Amino acid sequence: MGGSPSIPSPPPPPAPRDVAADNAAAYRTNVNTYIEKAPEMSALENKLRIQYMPQQRSLERQLSALDQQAATLAALQNERQFGSQRTTEALRRSYEQSPQAYALNRGLGDQMTRQFGRLYGASPYASVEPSVAFAPRQAPTDIYGTIGTNISNPELKA
Repeated sequence: MGGSPSIPSPPPPPAPRDVAADNAAAYRTNVNTYIEKAPEMSALENKLRIQYMPQQRSLERQLSALDQQAATLAALQNERQFGSQRTTEALRRSYEQSPQAYALNRGLGDQMTRQFGRLYGASPYASVEPSVAFAPRQAPTDIYGTIGTNISNPELKA
C-alpha cells in the first residue's frame, strides 16, 4: 500500500513469531519479578494483617451487634405499636418478606405442635401457665451500651 505525499504509508505488520517471542519474554520477566518480590510482599501482608485484623474483627462484632439491635428494636416497636395484634402483624410481615419461608415455618410449627401433643398428651399452649405465658414484660434498657457508637471514628491501635 502506497501513501500519498501528505500521508505516509503505514509500517508493515509485525511478524507473528517475533510478537509471540516478545510476549513470552515479557511474561517471563513479570513472573520472575513476582517470584523475587514474594517474600517482601508476604512480609508486608503479614504486618498489615497483624496491624489491622483486631480492628476488623472489632468492627465486625460491632456491626453484628448493631444488626441484632436493629432487629430487636424493630420487634419491640412492633409489639408496642400493635399490642395484642403483634403476632398477627409479625406473621404478616414475615409473609411479605418471604412467602416460601413463611409457609415452611408454619408447616414446621404445625408439625412440632402435633408432635408435642402426641408426646405429652396436651397442647403446647396448655402446657405453660397463663400467668407465665401472658405476663407483661418490660423492655430491656440499652443492653448494648456503647457498642456501635464509635463506628465512624474507631480507635486506631497497632
